[in-house]
Formats: sequence, structure tokens, C-alpha cells
Amino acid sequence: MNRLYERCHTALLRAYPASMRSRFETGMRYAFSQDLDHARARGAAAVLRFCVTTMFTTLWFAMGARASRAHGNATNSGDPGMRRFITIDWRDAVRSLRATPLVTTVAVLSLALGIGANTALFSILNSLTLKSLPVRDPQQLALLKGGWTNPVWEQIRARDRDLAAGAFAWSSEEFDLSSGGQRDVIDGMWASGRMFDVLGVRAILGRTLSESDDVRGGGKDGPVAVISYGFWQRRYGGEASALGKTITIQRVPITIVGITGPDFFGPIVGRTFDIAIPIGVEPLMRGAESWLDGRSTWWLDIMIRLRPGQTPLQASEALRGWQPAIRQATMPDFRPQDQADYLQDPLTFESAASGRSWLRTRYERPLKTILIVVGLVLLIACANIANLLLARAVARRHELSVRLALGASRFRLARQLFAESVLLSSLGAVCGLLFARWGSRLLVRQLATPDNAVYLDLSLDWRVLGFTIAVAGVTAILFGLAPAFGISGVAPHEAIKEQSRGVVSDRRLGLRNGLVVLQIALSLTLVVAAGLFARTFLSLNGRSGGFDRDRVLIVNVDVQQSAAGPKERLDLYERLAESAAAVPGAAHAAVSFTSPLAGSGWNTDVVVPDNSTLEGRKRWTWVNAVSPGWFATYGVGLASGRDFDRRDRPGAPLVAVVNRTFAQRFLGEGDPIGREFSTQEPRTTIRYVVVGLVEDAVYRSLRSEMTPTMYIPFAQWDQPSPIVSIGVRAERGAPTNLVRDVADALGRTDPKAVFSFRSLSDQVAGTLAQERLGANLSTFFGALALLLAALGLYGVTSYGINRRRAEIGIRMALGAKGSDVVRLVLGRVALLVAMGIAAGAAMSLWASQFVEALLYGLEPRDPSTFIAAALVLAAVGLLAGGFPAWRATRIDPSTVLREG
Repeated sequence: MNRLYERCHTALLRAYPASMRSRFETGMRYAFSQDLDHARARGAAAVLRFCVTTMFTTLWFAMGARASRAHGNATNSGDPGMRRFITIDWRDAVRSLRATPLVTTVAVLSLALGIGANTALFSILNSLTLKSLPVRDPQQLALLKGGWTNPVWEQIRARDRDLAAGAFAWSSEEFDLSSGGQRDVIDGMWASGRMFDVLGVRAILGRTLSESDDVRGGGKDGPVAVISYGFWQRRYGGEASALGKTITIQRVPITIVGITGPDFFGPIVGRTFDIAIPIGVEPLMRGAESWLDGRSTWWLDIMIRLRPGQTPLQASEALRGWQPAIRQATMPDFRPQDQADYLQDPLTFESAASGRSWLRTRYERPLKTILIVVGLVLLIACANIANLLLARAVARRHELSVRLALGASRFRLARQLFAESVLLSSLGAVCGLLFARWGSRLLVRQLATPDNAVYLDLSLDWRVLGFTIAVAGVTAILFGLAPAFGISGVAPHEAIKEQSRGVVSDRRLGLRNGLVVLQIALSLTLVVAAGLFARTFLSLNGRSGGFDRDRVLIVNVDVQQSAAGPKERLDLYERLAESAAAVPGAAHAAVSFTSPLAGSGWNTDVVVPDNSTLEGRKRWTWVNAVSPGWFATYGVGLASGRDFDRRDRPGAPLVAVVNRTFAQRFLGEGDPIGREFSTQEPRTTIRYVVVGLVEDAVYRSLRSEMTPTMYIPFAQWDQPSPIVSIGVRAERGAPTNLVRDVADALGRTDPKAVFSFRSLSDQVAGTLAQERLGANLSTFFGALALLLAALGLYGVTSYGINRRRAEIGIRMALGAKGSDVVRLVLGRVALLVAMGIAAGAAMSLWASQFVEALLYGLEPRDPSTFIAAALVLAAVGLLAGGFPAWRATRIDPSTVLREG
């Protein structure tokens, strides 16, 4: 870093005059002495203000020096003349923009929307993918790829000091503060004792967790916890007395020993935490069903801090030296073939400077796609502003010609026009930053679902500010060059002639027409993208899924703290379902391991003949344990056979109901009722008899094809989970109307049971958050692109009509009708629209291949979408040109001839 500083310092100081060196040295020292990943927005802004100031000032010094020398005003150093020219440029730019408030307002608002939308999306991507964790030296962190069991963590913990500078494990989970009834959840985190120490996170009050806290059942101080700054403010009002207080988590009293700072949100990007509890306390909450000794319970993430100079590859190689011992000591209850894979699967570390994030995996590609869409909208806005500035420059031809006659150079006038563009872009960037602050938070709310709250650090940092400045600079160049280059067409004697006739050269009109064609082409691309994303969302949202989503209320029940033990749970679940079914307005109620699209799943392998071609996942089937009436509750059609009933009890022959896809894949042709099949479990093979065939229903994802699914009787489930789902079907109306009565009924049946409510339609909607975001944003910006293109077409058409007023007046004086004038005007409009559609179609065909993975139910080059987009754009174009065409028919020939 010191060497880089010296090289930058030596090379760049030579490029700047002596008057700027003190500012430059201050900025350089600050920039190279700070960790920019952790710099406060104010400090980063100072650095970036200096950088952009020097960039633009360098440009102006170069341009000003040329102008000064041209007029003989440069001194030996050149500084006084340059300063005077720069001051005049900015003063004239401000006056010029104030003289045309409408044009200035439209341009600034267009830029604010375009730059702000780009900055808002970039700030989210920056938080997801670029920004480092707010911890000490985040570049030294490495994540062990995959999810892990506690036995694996204990093996690594025993070797962590030989492996790296430190290691820790954690797992996110929602903790319940209620003592029964409806859940009162907070965002929690299981954390190993050294987590805060390895991350370098200190408490602002009290202390963080230690290794002595992370023992089974709690340390010498009992169960303790560290809370976040946000939770401290919300629940305790920021009072220091919160330290030492007891908070009851899932009926376990836990003492608060520390409070973290406001910047730390945990090691997962996209999620924050309210409370961190040692992993060793977990048995107190889950009791006999603790996960600490489970070799098949994958719930922990593991991260290490590398030693100085150590790489993730070196840490991986060191860990693989112990891999055989670690794997053998933690062998899960797998089948023999899966045990071999477990032993051979290499343990691998990857860089974790930016933490871990499920949100990053899910939304990174859609957000990057939308960022490109918004970038195209900004290009359209730039073309529109360029058209506005060209029209404005035409109106100023007389002024500019007078300046030329008085001795100003064309370069001097071009520089003044470019100064106005830079000022417009700067104003747009400032307003865009304000818009981005609001827009980014709105987008984050769109990413969240009822089951997954989203937290992102959207504070301004040097990357976001640098991106905004870069975008502002590029836009200033894009729309500022057209009027600046247009100065070459200005001549004093031509301007005098134009004052009398209002005639201008065709070259500027040709440039404006070209910009309109570009706008139409880009707009078509965006409308096609909006159509593809919107149709994808509508296809998925309209897919039935094989169940009735509108009349089902889902009750997620947790009985971990109930008096009923694992053996009594089947009876408890049956009583809970019966009490829910007895509620007035409820048609059916049934209990199941999971509900459609809940995100959880259970799968197993079906035993197939040795000569079968089915391999790997083709042998998989999804499994759900359901009680009698479940199919009627969810509206899944029974094709043949029977539903489960009281005959299907523990000790009775094992039976199953299968869907059509299961029967076709594993049972072949013919009636499946009475057929037998087997599933391969870790230690045994289980045989079932098919008693029913049901229609296909989606299990985990609306995007996936129908998968083989088998249903087993809930009463024959030998290891019932403490967390299950009860579906309640409403006789009529919205199922959420049953919430209060169902809650009262369940509370009376078991006061210690904890439950939460959600309609099945909301659960389905939650799985489509990504598609909804893409459809909404692409539709909004597609409509905005249409509006900008229409405004650009309207402007160039009106400009062309004003230019041809004399010609149109003469035509009308010679007998032309209004319809003839309309055809004349709209013919030019139709040509521009056709050229734009042709160019946009080629662009869309090329770009559509990059969004194929985000689509569902249609091809990226779907002809109907392209045709519909072209028709919409053509209609908008004709409407935009129709009003100026109508105005042209109102021209009075006598008035035009008198003007001549």
C-alpha cells in the first residue's frame, strides 16, 4: 500500500498545478490511510468529492488553457487565465439553465430517475456482493462450503488452532418469546463461544460470548446471550439496565451479558439477528430431541480466520489431512453407497470476506439483469435530453452567432455548452442519490417475504458514491456532446438569415431523428423484456399446482414445549386437527408433515429392478405424512382407490397413496391400486401397498415439473416431528377469517402449543417473490421507456413541423387538405418508428438469450411477445406523432406567407 501511495503521489502531482497540491496530498493521505470498506460515508464522500473535482478541473484547465492562449490572456503559469475562464463557464451555465426552467426541470428529473434507479439497484448489489462484513480484517475470513452437523464442528473445533487463527460455527433460527399460543418470534442465532472473538467484534456494553459459555446446558453463569443494538433499542429503549436482565426464550430463562454495536448484523448478508445464544444451550430448548449429537442433522455453518499470508486453498489442504479421521468419526446414518460419497467428498474453504447469503444466490442474477434494464432506460433519458438540448441550441443560434462574430472561438462555445451538460448531470446525480435512498429501501421490502425478513446495509460508501459519480460523468458526455458538436454548424451570416425565416440545416434534424430511432430501439428491447418477465410471473402465478390455494389456512404448530412426549404426539396432533375442524366455518382440517410450497421436504429412494434405467435422482420420490381428509382439505383430487382412514394405525400393514407421476415412473401401466413397492432406508427396506391414486400436486416449487410423490398415513409415522402443519379449509370466504376461532380452539386443546397462521395463497405468493420483483420492475421501466420514447418522438415531430411551417402553409394555400398534411407528417413518424422497431428487434433477439434461465413457460425469442411489443410501440409512436400532425393542420397559410 505504501509503494502504491508513493507511485500515485509522484505520478499524479506532476499533472496538477501548485495551487491544487495541498488538497491533493490531503485527499491521497486520507484515501490510503483508511480501510475504505469500513470508511464512514462522510469520509468516503470527501475523498470522492476531491477525486471528481480534480477530474473535472483537470479537463477544464486543459480546455481553459487552450482558450486562454487563443485570446492571448494566459500568464506564465496559466493559472489566472484558466481560473477566470472556468468561473465564466460555470456562471454562464447557471444563468443559461435558469433562463429555460422547463427544459432544465425535465432534464434534471429525467436524470434523477435514471441515475437514482441505477444507484438504488447498485447499492443493493453492493451490499449483497461487494461490501465486506463489518468486522476486523474481513478478507482473512474463509467459509467451509456446505452445511454441517455439530459432531463435525466439534472435530474441527478441536483442531482449529492448528488449522488457522481461529474458527467458529453458527446457525440462524427464529426464537419464540411466547409461553404458548400464537408465536412471538425474534431473529436469533446459535453461536459458538469464540465467534465474536474470531470476528473481532466487541460489545459496546458488557461482554461477548466466551468458550466457557458454550458448554452443554450453559456455563458457570448459566444460559447467557448477547443482543444486537437494534433489539436493545426496540425492546429496552437503549437503557444500560438491560445488562443482567433475563429474557425467556422458548421457556428457557437466559441472561443478557452484552450488546453489540450498531454496525454488526451477523455473518449472513441479508439477515440480521436480535439475540445470539451459545450452541451449548440448545439442549435446554429442544430437550431430548437436541441436535447436538445428530450426525444427520445439517444445521451449522463453519468459518475460520486465516493466518496472515494463509490462503483458503492452503487451509483446505491442511483440513484434508485430517479429513479421513473427521469423516469417520462423524459418519451419518447413511446407506453404504452414500457413506462412500461422504468419506470422499473433499472439505473446501472459500473466501468469505462478504459473508454468506442465501439472498445473494437467489437474487444476484435477477438484480443484475434489472440493472441492465435500468441502464438502458438511462440511455433513453440521455437521448431525450440530447434532443432537448439540441432544440435549445437551435433557439440560441442567434446568440451563439453573435458571440462568434465578436471573436469567441467555436471551441469556447462548445465548452460552455458542455459545462451546462455537466451542471445538469450533477444536479441529476444529487437528486438521484436522494431518490436512491428511498428506492433501495423500497426494493429491499420487495425482496422480503413473510417467512424471510431481509436486512441489508444500504449506507452510502465509496463504491456507491463512485458509481453515482461515474454514471453522472458518462451521462454528461452522452447527452452533452450532441449540442457541443452542433456548434460547428453555426455561422453569423446563416444565423441572420435564419432570424428572418426560421430555417435551419437538415444535419441537426438528422441527428435528432437518429436519437429518436435509438430511443425506439432501446424501448422495444425493454418492452420485450417486460413482456417476457410479466408473462413468466403470470404463468407461474396462474399455475394451479394441483391444489386449491384460495380456501386453505395453514397453521404451523410447534409442540416442543408441550407436556406430550414424542410417543404421545400422534394423539395430540389428532386432537388439534379435530378441534380446528370443529370451528364454525371450517369444512375440513388435517395434519401433515409439510404443506405445499412450504420449503421443507422429505425424500427417499424407491427400490427399482436391477435392469432399470433409472439412476440417481430419477429414483427419488418426495414423501409427506398426512392424516385422513388431507386431500379434501387441500383440494387434491382422488383419482382412484381410497383416502387414509382409521384402519391405517400403528401396527397395521404399511400403506401409501401415490400421485400419477409416481405411478407412471415406478409402477408402470395398469391400475396401481393393490400394487406393492419398497423404499430404501439407511438400515432397512420398507414395503408399502398402494391404496389410493391422486392427481399430481406441486411439492416444493412451481417452476419444477410434477415430481413423484408418495403419501403415508400420519398415524404410521414412527418419528413424528415436533413441528407440523395443520391445514384448515374454509367453507366459504377468505380462510384468514378463521384465524381467531382456530387460535382459541388450539389454545384450549394444548395451552403450551405454539402456532402461527398463514393462508396458502400467501405461501404460494412468497415463493414467487423473485418473479414478482422482475415483472414489476421490468414493467415499470418498460413503461417509462415508452413514455420517454414518446416524448422524444413528439419533440422531434414538433420541431420538424415548425421547421417546415412555410412549406406546409404553401401546400395548404395550393389546395392541400388537412388529411394530406397528416399523411405527410405521419409518414415521417412511421418511418422513424419502423426503423427503430427493426433495430430494436435485432437487439432484442440477441439480448433475449441472456434471460432464458429466468423465464418459465415460454422461449426467450417468443414470437407473440415480440409482435405485441412492436404493436404497442407502434401505437405509442403514432399517438406521439398524431398530436403535432393535428396541430399542423391548424396552420394558417396567410399568416405563414406574411411571415416570409
